[in-house]
Amino acid sequence: MKKLTSLVLTIGLGGYLLLAGCSSTNSKVSDGVNKMLDTTEQLSKAIDSGDQAKVKEIGPKLEDQWSSFEDDVKKDNKDSYAKVEKYLDPTIAGSEATTLNKSALKTLNNQLSDALKELAKKTK
Repeated sequence: MKKLTSLVLTIGLGGYLLLAGCSSTNSKVSDGVNKMLDTTEQLSKAIDSGDQAKVKEIGPKLEDQWSSFEDDVKKDNKDSYAKVEKYLDPTIAGSEATTLNKSALKTLNNQLSDALKELAKKTK
């Protein structure tokens, strides 16, 4: 009986730790997505105002934010990972361009925001 009780407790504890780990990953992804959405909002305002210096400052932050949790997304949400990647690199490149193409960058930034919002729904 003691062995059975020990086995049940061990399995229960292991399951709890496993679930806690999954929650931690979702929390990390969720926090990262929220930071990126804040950044895309700031970028949108800078694009609308035509402040090229601000656009160049904000745009590259997206890559650093994404790199902090992208491996978790790639592992658990391949489709969302592909969508974010599809719009992330062109958005960053557009933000670093010598001449600001407001229309194209605004479109890319909106598409990136939409992909991030979709990912946020999947990680809730």
